[in-house]
Amino acid sequence: MKIVHTSDWHLGAKLHESDRSEDQKAFLGFLEELLAKERPDALVVSGDIFDTRAPSAGAQSLYYQFLGAVCRAGSCGKIVLTAGNHDSASMLSAPKELVAMLDIRIVAKAEDDAKDEIVVLRRGDGTPGLAIAAIPFMNESELSNFARAAGVQCDDPRERAAAGFRIHCGAAISAARDAAEGAPVVALGHCAVDGATPSDRKSERSRQVGGVESQGADAFEGADYIALGHLHIPQQVGTDGRILYSGSPVQMSFSEAGQRKSVVVAEFGEKAGDPVSVRRAEIPEFTPLRALSGTQEEILFGLDALIAEFGREKPVFLSARVVEGEGDLHPFWERIDATVSETKFLLLAKEDGRERKVEAGLAAESATRLEELTPRTVAERRLDEANLTEEEKAEYLGMVDVAIREAEGGAE
Repeated sequence: MKIVHTSDWHLGAKLHESDRSEDQKAFLGFLEELLAKERPDALVVSGDIFDTRAPSAGAQSLYYQFLGAVCRAGSCGKIVLTAGNHDSASMLSAPKELVAMLDIRIVAKAEDDAKDEIVVLRRGDGTPGLAIAAIPFMNESELSNFARAAGVQCDDPRERAAAGFRIHCGAAISAARDAAEGAPVVALGHCAVDGATPSDRKSERSRQVGGVESQGADAFEGADYIALGHLHIPQQVGTDGRILYSGSPVQMSFSEAGQRKSVVVAEFGEKAGDPVSVRRAEIPEFTPLRALSGTQEEILFGLDALIAEFGREKPVFLSARVVEGEGDLHPFWERIDATVSETKFLLLAKEDGRERKVEAGLAAESATRLEELTPRTVAERRLDEANLTEEEKAEYLGMVDVAIREAEGGAE
């Protein structure tokens, strides 16, 4: 039996308000071609199909067009999808009876009876060839309910959530074992597990559930392969090759700039415990993300190198972070903007990451009593921290002075 494992499509996601739909469409096209080539018994998607609980019509269109194209092509036996923390369980599961007719199984909410999360792939003779425990993302209340139903008595919500996670995963894998009748078992999960490397909190939001930052990988004990979603960096957890994150198919933030993305192809033996063959199919980099950081000169040099690498007609998403040097950055940003304007590059983020020097007169600021600070002093210090020209500072201070006078007049 063979499966293709992917996750974290985040259809509808934007990067600094820039549209990513073309990259998402290109990935789904790549996935269609991969399925046609590999002819797997199942495609499994471990959550975060959409970026928000109320996805746009365009994002939903990409999703349904992909499902329709794969079903028409007949390029894989089943499609198994679970909900992630970004997905709406009700929205995702709404068409599940309809799509079930197309051999598409959607598990959007953890079931009270874990048997209802099991999908069995059968061989030509009708015997089980692989059983899938399709475990979706579980929130704190669901985890607490599973713990209480099992008789767990504890007041600490973190312990209760961790216990509920272990209990439900154990029940689902046990049910899959029974259904497999000796065949291998795959467990899907959408969570952070101990020892895994996260990307960033903005794109992987809500990693903590019930105060628990990550779950123990031993919760998936008994599965031959654990197909995880939620963390965006493609990675193996542990050393036995059983626990893998497919990672997001496109770079979700500049913390992932330059990172190569992939989906996992896993092939199984006849029975549980047989070695699992795992390989990654690398996804093309559709719109490159690149993060430039350093001095102004280093950033300019890096930008010239990127233009030489990609050419002026290739769209590239950029961020730039100045970490050294002094003075007003406005002329530098204007120079960068002028250079970028002659290409199809998009500079989406500018950051002044320089350390602030403490003025001698402010060294004793901690000793300054609150009542000695005036509104204008606070405004002056705040403006000194911003990258503004002297003219801009004077303009803002003028507005502050007007506001102070109006407030004092009103107080009279």
